[in-house]
Amino acid sequence: MSKTEKPGTGGTSKPTVSLPSLARDPRLFGSLSLSEQKENVRRADASLRYRMILNAADGGALVQSLASQDLFLTIKELGRDEVPELVAMASGEQLTSFVDLDCWRKDQIDAPEALHWLALAMTEGEEKVLQVARSVDFELLVLVMRKFVQVLRGAQAFEDEDNPVDQSKCIGGYELEMLQPKYARLVRSLLDCLYRLDQTFYNYLMDVLRWEIPSSLEENAFQSHCDRLQDLGFPDPSQARGIYAWIDPETFDADQYRRYPGVAESEPAPGFVLSVARPRDLLAEVLASGLDGDTGWELTYLANKVLVAEGIDFGERKQLRGAIERVYGYLNLALEHLCHTDESKAVRLFNETYLLPLFRLGYSLTLQLQRRARRLLDSSLGPWLDGHWAATVEVLAKGHPLYPLVLDAASSEDVRPFQNLSDVRRVKELLATLEATCRLFEEHFPFQLPAPDDLDLSGCQPEQMQAVGLRHFFLTALANRLLGRAFDPTPLPVAELAVLHGRVCRDKELSAGLQEETRTWLCTVEENAWPFAESCLQCWDTTLCPLRADMLDPRFLDGLLVRGA
Repeated sequence: MSKTEKPGTGGTSKPTVSLPSLARDPRLFGSLSLSEQKENVRRADASLRYRMILNAADGGALVQSLASQDLFLTIKELGRDEVPELVAMASGEQLTSFVDLDCWRKDQIDAPEALHWLALAMTEGEEKVLQVARSVDFELLVLVMRKFVQVLRGAQAFEDEDNPVDQSKCIGGYELEMLQPKYARLVRSLLDCLYRLDQTFYNYLMDVLRWEIPSSLEENAFQSHCDRLQDLGFPDPSQARGIYAWIDPETFDADQYRRYPGVAESEPAPGFVLSVARPRDLLAEVLASGLDGDTGWELTYLANKVLVAEGIDFGERKQLRGAIERVYGYLNLALEHLCHTDESKAVRLFNETYLLPLFRLGYSLTLQLQRRARRLLDSSLGPWLDGHWAATVEVLAKGHPLYPLVLDAASSEDVRPFQNLSDVRRVKELLATLEATCRLFEEHFPFQLPAPDDLDLSGCQPEQMQAVGLRHFFLTALANRLLGRAFDPTPLPVAELAVLHGRVCRDKELSAGLQEETRTWLCTVEENAWPFAESCLQCWDTTLCPLRADMLDPRFLDGLLVRGA
């Protein structure tokens, strides 16, 4: 069984020529066989692919040998109107795929967009107009033309002396009404060309347009559209959404999803999955070893299911890249979960297992994090989480869990797909800290967190509930204890801030003794909660300790509830 090589990898006995070199040198590229040209074009990105096609002795044959999805993405990335020659070289089957991928809005076709595709394909003369009309799916052609043309009367109308035809509306014995004036000139020229070159085909098209019931035509064309997309590996949307179904990571058994070798596909899988985004970590090593034909198609079908499930524009490269990165991330999570760092085991697993269960396994590893995050939001801590605690939990809880980059850089508000188990471990550590903190407040501390509507901040700093976070309750309770009162978040009198400063700070820094005492106390109760308490104490270290005790202004202190300010 043939191997699909990742760009930049070897795997053949022939000397490897770089893709840019082949794109630059017409003679070098022309010396390759059609199958070799096709494989290099399939592995290249859009710009190199375009240059290779122009360098080919028979660009049309090369274009028509490519997977429809690869060619479509190439045209969309380069700009459809910038490379009309690629559209013109496409086969009728490929053109039909372009319309299927780009011009349907649920069950309605965008007729002007479809007409634009067909018009671009017809830019090489009248014979090309006829060739395109004959080669695209006829039902699709009828549906598109029906949006622009209504056949009023046929040839018998010319014999009706009482109601003569309007000759200005006639083409080849049919009286026509142009339904969209903006496109009338283009449509008339196309129909006139068909009539002059093939009257039999033209008459058949007109008769179908005249008698076909529009609602039936739309319904049948849409069903054919769905069938063709399924042939390309795009499932029904309701079926596609099943890719995100939960699968228990603790009981997952890869042997239950073993994929036995089947009959090799007649054509290699499209190369877009390997060209639009780069895999990382263990998956990168797996793909660098090469994929057999079956696995290449498995990866393509999986990517297409994700595109359908998420409603992604098939021709929008940024959205496409994001989707493929998510596919890679979940597959890599699954491989690392099952194989750790064993590359040879991962290669065998990837090539012998259905990829959809592996995708679901990787996704479910992030769903475990999401469930924990949602429980935290529903707890008494939920309304009071702020900073990177809140950012992380909120990102995990919404939709498909994403990795918050605030865990890598405190100032970042960006997110990205999960990529590896290191991401998962980092989030698990933060969630474990918050879960331990939740137990502190709900089971160990002698007070309960208030509901937001019950918090009375009259005469206090901060003045607004939105400015209060979990740290305010912890640090205020700790301050009360240091001042000889109960461990309780009752707002401090402003007059006692100077006394608190003396008990918390040493030489403009947080007292090491206080920090160690607090750590020892919390670790005997909930050890995992210490990172939360430590971050709270940092508030004092940065906003309280650097100031003089006689110049404290509660408006500029962080982490304290102060009354009488």
